[in-house]
Amino acid sequence: MYLKSLNELKSYIEKLQIKSQEQLMILIGEKSVKYLYILSDYLNSKDVKFFGGIYPRLLVENQCISEGFIVQKYEPMYVSMIIPYMMRFKLELCENEDYTAIVLADGLSSKIKHLTDTVYNKIGNKVTYIGGGAGYYDLQHRPCLFDNKGVYKDALFICIIKSSVKLAVEHGWNVLDGPFTVTESQDNILFKVDNYNAFDVYRDVIQEEEGVRLYKEDFFVYAKDYPFGFVEKNEDDIIVRDPIALNEEREIVCVANIPEGSELYVLHGNKESLLNSSIEIVKYCLGNVSSEYVPLLFDCISRAMFLEESFEQELVNIQNKLEYPVEGALSIGEFASKKNGGLIIHNKSTILGLLEKN
Repeated sequence: MYLKSLNELKSYIEKLQIKSQEQLMILIGEKSVKYLYILSDYLNSKDVKFFGGIYPRLLVENQCISEGFIVQKYEPMYVSMIIPYMMRFKLELCENEDYTAIVLADGLSSKIKHLTDTVYNKIGNKVTYIGGGAGYYDLQHRPCLFDNKGVYKDALFICIIKSSVKLAVEHGWNVLDGPFTVTESQDNILFKVDNYNAFDVYRDVIQEEEGVRLYKEDFFVYAKDYPFGFVEKNEDDIIVRDPIALNEEREIVCVANIPEGSELYVLHGNKESLLNSSIEIVKYCLGNVSSEYVPLLFDCISRAMFLEESFEQELVNIQNKLEYPVEGALSIGEFASKKNGGLIIHNKSTILGLLEKN
C-alpha cells in the first residue's frame, strides 16, 4: 500500500490491526526521510515491529515518486539484520514448501557481496530471493536501512515468508566490446583487465564509440550509458555491473563485485532494447502464475537515468499487463535467485516478482 503522507500512514496502520507475530516492511521515498524518526517513535509506541529502506524513488503502478511510503504487512518465518559474516539462522526449511526471501540492503556498501554471501552460506537455495539495494539518488553513501532500533549502512535485511513467487530478471543491454579478462579486482573495485589498467581500457572503448575523452569529473555522465557485463566461469548469462565513479587511484568503482577471472564486456543499449526487456519479464511471470498475486518490482536507478522521460513507459509496459497494482522502488543493485538457486546481485536490471497472495 502506498501512502503519500505521514498522517495517511498513521491512519492506515491504525486500521491494520497488526498481530504480535507480524511485521511491517516500509520503503521510504528519499524526500520523506525527514519523517523517519517520527515514524519510528510512533511505531515503537504501538509495539509494531518493522524494517525497511530509504530509496531514491518509489514505484507505484506506472508512477515514479520521490516521496511517501510503501507499506507491506508480513508474517515472517524469519527476519533479521545481517552484517558481513554474522548471521544467526537456525530455522528448518521444509524441502517441499515454497519460501520467498525479500532482501533489502545498503546498495552502495563496498561489502555488498560479503553480505549476500553471508546470507547464501546460511540459507542456500531453499528460498527464492528478490530485493533491491537502498540508498539516495545522488549516489552518496550514507545510512539507508532501518528498524525498531535504529538506522544503518553496510548492512542487509532479510525477511523470509512462506509464499511462492514467480520471478523474472531482464536488462536489455547488448555487447559493444569484449570479451576481456578480469585480471585484478577486489570487492566493488575493478583494477585491471587483460593486465592493463581497467580505466584505460574502458576509456579507449568509450572514446572510440563516443568520440570524447573520458575524465574523472564526467565519468558517470558517460558510464551510465556503458555498463559492464561479466560472465562467471561455467556460467552463460551476462550479469550487468554499474561503473559509478573513479577513485583517487583511477580505479573503477562499481555498485557490486566483478570476480577475478571472469569474462568482461562493455555493454551498450538503446531505449527500445531496454523497454522490450520490461515487456519480456511480465510475459514470463504471467506465463507461470496460477493464483492471486502481489507484484513487487525493483528497477535500477541508473536504468531510469538512461531512459529519462521514457522510464514511465517501462512502468506502463509492466503495469498494463498485470491485474494487480505494482509496488516497489528504484534500487541501487537488484537481488534475485539464479536458475540454480544461487543469490546474485544485478545492476541496471529490472526484477519483477509476483508473490502468491495468502
